[in-house]
Amino acid sequence: MSQLAAFFRIPGIDPAVQHSFRREQIAELTLPIALCLMEGGFVAVVAAKTFNVPPWVIAVISAAPMFGNLSSFVWNRIAAARPKVPMVTALQVMVLLCVLAIALSPRNEMGTWILLASVAAPRLLSAGIVTVRSVAWSLNYARAVRARATARLQALASLTLVVTTSIAGLVLDAHPENFRWLYGAGVVFASLGVWAFRGVTVLGEKRHQVLERRGQRDPSDRNAFFAILRTDRRYARYQLHQFTSGVAAMMLEPPLVYLVSKQMGASYFASIGVVMLIPFLLNLATMPLWARYLDRVHVAEFRARQNALWVVGILVMFLGAWQLSLFWLVVGRIITGITNGGGVLAWQLGHNDFAPRDQLSAYMGIHVTLTGVRGAFAPFLGMALYVGWADAGWLPASAGLGPWLFLLSAALGIVAWRGFELLRREIAAVPATAQ
Repeated sequence: MSQLAAFFRIPGIDPAVQHSFRREQIAELTLPIALCLMEGGFVAVVAAKTFNVPPWVIAVISAAPMFGNLSSFVWNRIAAARPKVPMVTALQVMVLLCVLAIALSPRNEMGTWILLASVAAPRLLSAGIVTVRSVAWSLNYARAVRARATARLQALASLTLVVTTSIAGLVLDAHPENFRWLYGAGVVFASLGVWAFRGVTVLGEKRHQVLERRGQRDPSDRNAFFAILRTDRRYARYQLHQFTSGVAAMMLEPPLVYLVSKQMGASYFASIGVVMLIPFLLNLATMPLWARYLDRVHVAEFRARQNALWVVGILVMFLGAWQLSLFWLVVGRIITGITNGGGVLAWQLGHNDFAPRDQLSAYMGIHVTLTGVRGAFAPFLGMALYVGWADAGWLPASAGLGPWLFLLSAALGIVAWRGFELLRREIAAVPATAQ
């Protein structure tokens, strides 16, 4: 019991924040029950097996979580100088309405379009949730404990996701039409999480709103997207390497769904297991270890170490795709799942190692927006390269790369790793007082 109690408390957190931390934990135990049903990996399997959609729809669904992030910088502008928690809860309610729409959609062509709209809209809304919530985390949790606090929240979300999707896979294997009950029940449970998050308070928010208001009035427009990237060259380079790494990862997700659920004919449970459950189980298991490391080092060093291991996992997945071996795909997915436990934290918190305190949301907005840019094309590019395309007149027909796409992804991962490593060395060479 003492270990369980310790998990729900973080030494070093301001006592005024502990109450909010508990409310966020309740939210992370309930909201993901609905949100995980909208994850690209899960809903792509539902679309492929229940709605029997063509490959391009799988690519759209897999891309939706990413290209929705294109709206992040807009959300940053909207949220500036406004209370963060009421805005997040309003966005959460709108997401749940989209989940409910899937529960009511018919299994025909119209249902496919409803499914697409219901998946795309929440991603636009979720970009706002992520962008705004990151400011609350930055203000509530000090640098020395921020990764650990965030890791525990993410671990709860991952635990909820694993349990929910495991049960959901078995329910769908029993009867595909059960998807209606799944999505309806998800809305009911997630409503509890919205209620819990309403009680979160943000330490020093009033003071931060003043800083944001001043930033909006700044005639130099220092918070503009390209102004920040021109001024902070190291952050621009960090984002370039992050972009390369993200493209390498995103281009594999739709082909992986297609490979496992269509070409290999795996069941709902097995397909969801490879695409979603393994990565999230490993997120849950390894995130505390990654959190301790991230609390001690700069994110550039963190990314350099993490990316090297990720490339190893992709090479093992190539072997599984080449031999149509579920075993080797699982082994590779385990390795990449271990690295993604750290990747989730670095994605949420990495901008804090570059951003001035009054530009936290602007830096996060750039990061999330660029995630959306790569998400707008990488999944489509990956699926096209994997399955090929017909003669388009100006573009000759292609049979596709098939499993060799995994090697291309690994090569991009090596390029990103090298970039992070060079940035790490440059930052390490500068005295801490000069940074």
